[in-house]
Amino acid sequence: MQRELGANVWPEFSDEAILHEIDAGQLFRVRVDEAIAGVFSLAFDDPAIWDALEDGRHLYIHRIARTAEWSGGGLMDAILAWVTDYCQSLGRAGVRIDTWASNAPLIAFYERRGFRLVGHRRIGVDARLPPHYHENEFALLEYTL
Repeated sequence: MQRELGANVWPEFSDEAILHEIDAGQLFRVRVDEAIAGVFSLAFDDPAIWDALEDGRHLYIHRIARTAEWSGGGLMDAILAWVTDYCQSLGRAGVRIDTWASNAPLIAFYERRGFRLVGHRRIGVDARLPPHYHENEFALLEYTL
C-alpha cells in the first residue's frame, strides 16, 4: 500500500537477515484463524535510531508488514494491543516506532492510534543500520502506557 501511495518503502530483506531475527526471537507473526495476516519485529532497545532518547524503558516495533492476502483492517490495532500487554508485563514505559519523516499519512495513522510525535532524526551512515536508513530523516513516535 505504501508503494502505491508513492511513499518510501523498505528494500527487500535477505533470508539471512530474516532468519537472524527469527533466531533472536524478534520476529512475530500475526495470525487470523490459521492464516498469517502479517509480521513485525520487536526490539528491547534502539540506540541507533533513538540515539540520546534511548533510555531502556520502551519496546520498539519495526517492519510491520501485512500479507497480500490480508486486506482486512485492524492489523496495527492487533499488534499494538499485544505489544502493549507485553510491554506492561515487562514493566516498560511504552512503545516506540519510527517511520520516514516524509510519510505524513503514516504518521497520522500512528497518531490516531495514540502515538505522539516525539521528534525527527536525520540518520547518517551508521553500520548498525541497514542502508535504507542512511542519509534519511525519520519521525520518532511514542505510545505511553
